[in-house]
Order: sequence, then C-alpha cells, then structure tokens
Amino acid sequence: MLRPFAAKTVIMAVLAIALAIPGQAMAAQTPPPPEVVTSFTPFDPNFNYLENGSAYISYSGNGEASLWGESIATRRVDSVGIQLVLQRWTGSEWIDVYTGEKAEMSNASRINKTIDNLSVSSGYYYRVKSSHWITYGSTKEDGARYSSTLLIPD
Repeated sequence: MLRPFAAKTVIMAVLAIALAIPGQAMAAQTPPPPEVVTSFTPFDPNFNYLENGSAYISYSGNGEASLWGESIATRRVDSVGIQLVLQRWTGSEWIDVYTGEKAEMSNASRINKTIDNLSVSSGYYYRVKSSHWITYGSTKEDGARYSSTLLIPD
C-alpha cells in the first residue's frame, strides 16, 4: 500500500498526463466569441401579437448539426413565420454558412422548424440566428434571436 504522500503524487501525475494527452479536450480553431445574452422576454413591449421566439443548435455527431426554432404569437394570427440561419465564428465575426427556407403557417399561433444533417467543422463555434414574424390584418411584427454557441468537438 502506498503512503498518503506517495498516493497523492501518483494521482497528481496521472491527472497531469491525462490532461496533456491530445484529443482529451476540444481544441478551438478560433478564440471564443463574445457572449450574447438573449432575453426570454417579449421582443418589444409594444408588440401586441409576436410573443416570443427561440432557436437551438445541437451536435448530432459525424460532423453534422441540427437546428430547431419556434415562433409564438399571443393568439391565432393571419400568419406566423420563422427562418433559421446557421452562423460560424471566424475569430472576429459571425458569418452565415447556411440559410434555411422561410417557414410560415396561416391562421396559427405558433410554428416550429427543424433542420437536420447540416455539415459543421470541428473546432469551430456555431450558433443559430432566428428570425420571427407575424402578420395580423395590417400589423406586421418581427424580431430576431440568437441561440447559445456550440463548439464542435474533434
């Protein structure tokens, strides 16, 4: 049996080696992007119909990501819509790498959209920019949201 000091030394050495092994941690190709805080409050307090919107990104594995988003109205409106855009961080700015088709539903209060099997590169940060809108009579309300960022693993 190892003495307490020797046991601590062995554990520290094993931990140091594990941290030094390549591939154990995600290696980013760029510095991380600045954090953007997107509130979960209404888009504009003066809006009467566009209540909320959200978007998410998930890594599916094998270099592919999935996007999901939703637009929510306060009531059934003439049309409610959403569009999802995949963005990649270059180290200094977000660039659009994929723009999904606009999706719209008539006589509805919400819509969601999923986009699967989008190609992403390991070591880069990605996020979703989502555009949300409603029309009701002559009223049109719209806004944008951003998902949290996701670093694609090696």
